[in-house]
Amino acid sequence: MQITLGPVQDFINTARRTRDLYAGSCLLSEAAGQVSAYLAERLGYENLIFPAPNNAEHFRQLSQSGIPNVVVARVREDVHCRVLTEEAVKEARRYIQERGTSLLDKHREQIDVSTTLEQLSEMLEVYWACVPLEEDYARARNRLTAVMAARKNTREFMPVGWGSSLPKSSLDGARETVIAGASEAWKRRVGIRPGEELSGVDLVKRLWPERAFLSTSHVAALPYLEGLGKQGKLEMLRFYLERLANLIGEEAREEWVHPVVRDTPLKDYDPRLLFVGRLGEFLDGSGAGLEEARAVLSEMYRALGEPLPYYVLLHADGDRMGEAIDHQSRQGAEAHRRLSNKLALDFAARVRGIVERHKGCLVYAGGDDVLALLPLHTALPCAKALAQIFSAAMRGFGEKHDPTLSVGLAIVHHLEPLQDALELVRRTEKFAKEGPKSTPLEQKRNALALAYSPRSGSERMVRGRWDEAPSLTQRLYRYQDLLRLEQIPTKAGYELKALLDELGGVKGMEKAVVLEAQRILGRKQIKPEYRQELDTLQTPADVARLADELILAKVLARAYQQAGVPTENPEVYRAH
Repeated sequence: MQITLGPVQDFINTARRTRDLYAGSCLLSEAAGQVSAYLAERLGYENLIFPAPNNAEHFRQLSQSGIPNVVVARVREDVHCRVLTEEAVKEARRYIQERGTSLLDKHREQIDVSTTLEQLSEMLEVYWACVPLEEDYARARNRLTAVMAARKNTREFMPVGWGSSLPKSSLDGARETVIAGASEAWKRRVGIRPGEELSGVDLVKRLWPERAFLSTSHVAALPYLEGLGKQGKLEMLRFYLERLANLIGEEAREEWVHPVVRDTPLKDYDPRLLFVGRLGEFLDGSGAGLEEARAVLSEMYRALGEPLPYYVLLHADGDRMGEAIDHQSRQGAEAHRRLSNKLALDFAARVRGIVERHKGCLVYAGGDDVLALLPLHTALPCAKALAQIFSAAMRGFGEKHDPTLSVGLAIVHHLEPLQDALELVRRTEKFAKEGPKSTPLEQKRNALALAYSPRSGSERMVRGRWDEAPSLTQRLYRYQDLLRLEQIPTKAGYELKALLDELGGVKGMEKAVVLEAQRILGRKQIKPEYRQELDTLQTPADVARLADELILAKVLARAYQQAGVPTENPEVYRAH
């Protein structure tokens, strides 16, 4: 039997703030956890095929990162599948209602509670299917997949009973607002922007109480915090943040529990205080308070420097997982369960620890699917660590090729709309899997792609397979090293791009492009050992690759410099 809960992408992607993104992921994962837990109680853990924890402790470990929205289980003949599914889903709906009620309780005077609860009760889209499991497990699983696809194509959801002429939600455009009569003071206090309308589901996300997540401004500021920590200047930062908080009021004070900021000054303050462009979200521009706050921030910048405004969104997905599941299924249900168990305990349950060791914030890790926010100076080694641990967990499960992990990293401005950032990182992860159009089949997958979306300017994207030597992560780290050592002209990447724009498409000029690129790189007096590292250009395609990688390395160099990462450090290089 398979039970699938949704909607996934539409539900999670309707996010304007990281709290929306994090809470949406948590809510769906926790609902799936209720279904899985109920099936484990009724059927026994040994009959859960996906996810496949062995006991309650394994289930708890897996729940910390995320329970996938698809549950597959073996059901005894004496158990009615429809009844079992309805009971399991009833537990999930009950949990969502209770979670929503507890969050809304102290805000009842501001919101339409009854409509909110009705919207929450109909939030989940549930599909289920079952097939007889006879001697051939693989054939039964294939048939189950086909039956489930047919079931999903048969959309029979009833019309909602809470529709009205009220404005729709600003996030999903589907559900009616439940805050039409709320006061502006309350909206400001709970983080709702002027003119923003939220449905009951969106409101539960926005009121999510946990501070176990980070905002995009938090993550962008992490290289700055790390550098100040190494210089012993965190108390000076606290001094300026306290001055700003005194000017703004309690809205500037927050208590964050995420381990990455737990021992920093940002544990107690809203990270928007660090960015001059966000002070207007606290103070009205018509008063003197905003100018005074800007003056304090300018003084802080002169004393401590200014944080960089970019962060990294990571999206990773397993390669050839379908092939591996097919291969294991041909060996029976227990082999399929072993694969699920290994994926859950040796990869998914460990992802949060890896991300947080790299100063990041995990959104979810459901099976082989990962979404996280990372600072610029740790994103590359984190991506490599995830790919390595995934490959180790999946070793021996493939028929011809073991599963690998393709990772997309998107460098985006902390004020970029979150929905746009999510769209970019998913395109980047797809580019990692597929490569450019001319990529041979054997060169697809098992790769990293890195995209850079500047606030103004053209989007850049580079790709490299994990088995290259040196890998893309090592090349980018080395180029940022050479830029910081002033061994590469700082504008070299853009000059190479200009060269390609002028001559790259001219037939017969290929050799001239390479020679001119070498001249651009050779204008600076470079030590011979460094020059050898750059002397790899054979074709205009090599020039194009180097140009993009130098442009991205320049962005990384600023973050590595701000975080106080040492140059030419063998240990750091190996981590990449």
